[in-house]
Amino acid sequence: MKYVKYVALTEKGNIRTNNEDYYIVYKGEEGLNVFLIADGMGGHSAGEVASSLACQYVIDYILLNQKMLKYSMKETIKEAYRYANQKIISHQIKNPLLYGMGTTLTGLFCYKDKILVSNIGDSRVYIIDNNEIRQITEDHSLVYKMFKDGKITKEEIYTHPKKNIITRAIGIEEELEVDLYEIEREQNKDYCFLMCTDGLTNMVFDAQIYEIFKKNDFYDVGKKLIEKALEAGGIDNITIVYLLV
Repeated sequence: MKYVKYVALTEKGNIRTNNEDYYIVYKGEEGLNVFLIADGMGGHSAGEVASSLACQYVIDYILLNQKMLKYSMKETIKEAYRYANQKIISHQIKNPLLYGMGTTLTGLFCYKDKILVSNIGDSRVYIIDNNEIRQITEDHSLVYKMFKDGKITKEEIYTHPKKNIITRAIGIEEELEVDLYEIEREQNKDYCFLMCTDGLTNMVFDAQIYEIFKKNDFYDVGKKLIEKALEAGGIDNITIVYLLV
């Protein structure tokens, strides 16, 4: 795979006193590039513990089992998520102060000529081109399920009082279902991906995100997106990773 250009930023926002979001970018050998973002939850400092550990455990598992990627990339990523889930549950058993902690976990894995997106929770991955912005992942949230069931409109997702309730997370239940999306690559075509926590998407509409990508230099986009989210209220932590591959 050719060189991957990326920007990664995180910001605690206007209201929160600490940042429970976390990201990891791993650029390795043999065409392996891993991008992970996580939005933690839980009392005390448990949210930031969960998000940072989840990202690190997935990286650890992938590096220990890197040879398996060529045989079954999807299954290796699923197992990495399950490993992170079990480790975080174990941390809670050993340390009662961390009880109830959990995290979203969204990943983008580039390996040789393959691109896989993984997701659990309501952090998102978008693909952006000259014509549109398109959400690849599906939110695991109560309001998104209500939207799919036809109970609310897409616009109402942003203002609904229960918009912060997620239906899947790392560290909550023993059984873990991970969504995986394989991106079909066209030869000689660049792909732009945006990964972000809901601190961005609850503040900035998709159309506004797309306009910022269209109107700004690649390396300025992240700063502009965070500025926009802060101007809109910045009520949550904001994490953005975007890349051109």
